[in-house]
Amino acid sequence: MPERRFLLWLLTGIFLFQACTFGVGFYSCAQAGGLNSCPKLGERYEQTFNVMIATTLALITGASIKEK
Repeated sequence: MPERRFLLWLLTGIFLFQACTFGVGFYSCAQAGGLNSCPKLGERYEQTFNVMIATTLALITGASIKEK
């Protein structure tokens, strides 16, 4: 159970970090001229965090299968 709790906290941390990073990126782009200056902001955001989220969810799933 402690492993699962740690992984859930890790997932929470990833989401918080993701929100902060996107917020800073969005603010920086808005100050530099909007989406014209950062046209691929959404793609970069998605690519950056898909791997972290998928890995953490796979570890949570693996931990729950191991417990059964």
